[in-house]
Amino acid sequence: MTGEGLAFLASVGVALDVAAPGPVFCRPCLDWSERRPHIAGAVGSALYRSLLDRHWLRRVEGSRAVTVTPAGVAGLESWFGVRV
Repeated sequence: MTGEGLAFLASVGVALDVAAPGPVFCRPCLDWSERRPHIAGAVGSALYRSLLDRHWLRRVEGSRAVTVTPAGVAGLESWFGVRV
């Protein structure tokens, strides 16, 4: 994670404790079921919590899956230029 990346996440309200990141701070990880990469570690966890708190993602009951809400579609495009 670069300083620029940390500054960006802070600017959009993703809270990271860089002093105590735990065993893995940030690394790519290949999802076992979807076979697509995602962000693992403290950074991925903080980003996930932030998206849930904003109601941009919603958990699918009884599953590890999430759905992207209409607010999430707009927010992800605004933040990352990602079209969902």
